This record gives sequence, C-alpha cells and structure tokens, in this order.
Amino acid sequence: MTANVFDEHESRVRFITAIAMEVKALSLDVSRDEMVSTIDPGAEKLVYAKAYQAWADCKIEGTAEDIFEAVQEVLDV
Repeated sequence: MTANVFDEHESRVRFITAIAMEVKALSLDVSRDEMVSTIDPGAEKLVYAKAYQAWADCKIEGTAEDIFEAVQEVLDV
C-alpha cells in the first residue's frame, strides 16, 4: 500500500513537472543537471490550471489536495 501511494505521488510529480516545463515555469539548468524556476507568476498559474484540468480529465490520480501539494512541490525547486 505504501509503495503504491509513493508511486502515485511520484507519477503526479513527473506529470506536473512536464506541465511546468511545457509552460516554461521550469527549465533545465544543464550545468547543474537540475530543474530551476523561471520565476514567472503567469507560468506558475498555468501549471496549476493545467494540472487541475488534467486531474479533471482523469489523467492524474489523487485528490485536489494531492494535486495542490504536488504542484507546490514541483514549483518549489
């Protein structure tokens, strides 16, 4: 059960990270090999909107709170 919950969380984070990169809220810093925030409030709002839309379309599993927490985790790089 715990592994499944962890796997679901990791899946949400990966999906939302892809959204964040798509809307340019995050970018890859190749020199440090990590994601960095672009500090763009408009892009961050789009991440929330697209994440909740994906959740409503059953593309992301979890509760509304799970989605909110995953978006916060992704944007808090």
